[in-house]
Amino acid sequence: MGYHIFVVKQDNFEPCIEKGVYGGAAAKREATNAEIIASFSAIRVGDFVFFYVTKEGVYGLWQVTQGPFYDEEPLFEASEQLFPYRVCFKPTVRKFSKGVSLVDILDLRDKGKIWTFDLGAMTKKNHYPITSQEGEEIIRLLLRNNPLHSSPGRIARLYSPLETRSLPLTLECRNTGQLRFEGLLNAWFTRSFAQGRLRELIGDYRDVLNYVPTSFNTVMDLFLTHVTTLDSVDILHKFTCMELKTGKVTERDLHQIVKYEDWLTRKLADGDSEMIQSILVGFDFDEKVLEYRDRRKSIEEKMVRLIRYRVKEDKSDIVLTEV
Repeated sequence: MGYHIFVVKQDNFEPCIEKGVYGGAAAKREATNAEIIASFSAIRVGDFVFFYVTKEGVYGLWQVTQGPFYDEEPLFEASEQLFPYRVCFKPTVRKFSKGVSLVDILDLRDKGKIWTFDLGAMTKKNHYPITSQEGEEIIRLLLRNNPLHSSPGRIARLYSPLETRSLPLTLECRNTGQLRFEGLLNAWFTRSFAQGRLRELIGDYRDVLNYVPTSFNTVMDLFLTHVTTLDSVDILHKFTCMELKTGKVTERDLHQIVKYEDWLTRKLADGDSEMIQSILVGFDFDEKVLEYRDRRKSIEEKMVRLIRYRVKEDKSDIVLTEV
């Protein structure tokens, strides 16, 4: 199960939970819409949902029942924005009348227990996938704040779409065969992970997050956790960071993922660099990138994996080949 935080304004929060639906706004730029589709593609039926109500705090807990899908039926009254990228959900576990204050969320960030939910980027994103560990921390605080058990209740005015369409993910290419937008490549990977694909290439995985904020004022394209359950005990044993490029991967891209690798080693892996799997995906690779990969492997016995993508001629799928 994944965990997600949806950002809403105060006047839209009640309509969302009354109808059991959340919608992401569409943008004017195609490239931005591709990124929004990529973000929503990470959401799976059964995932858990929190709401961050701006200037108030985080509320929960709901569970995804349908989606993600595309629907242009008006969602909010007196709103010009259709919010067409949608998921449906229901309340679960129990009714949490009292949310988690912004102060408590900031305290978790200071302690390093929440790191993917970047309050400084609120104007840029309205959907944040978070790790299972972060989700469990927020649930702990919801339980702390609401000690008396009450039933989760039901959706008051259940939203029933007349017609639903899949997210409009296309694999549009340039004349060179490269995808037009990086967001399309991200969406394809995220959707593939949500469907349980690519395990033979990446290994077993649990959390799948994209556009993860970092300390470098940049976002990591994809981040995955690898967890194995033994005798009902979850053992977190590896992290994967991925950088995606629609064109040629350069030295600059290589330096960036190595920087992310070092950062994750310090932040999440207690200095154990072997816990970090770094992967660069591109249409082609600069010779200097190949040379560095080989040199690093021989000196440090540490790999940066390089994977080439190709869009099928009928634009139905992408084929990956390890370099």
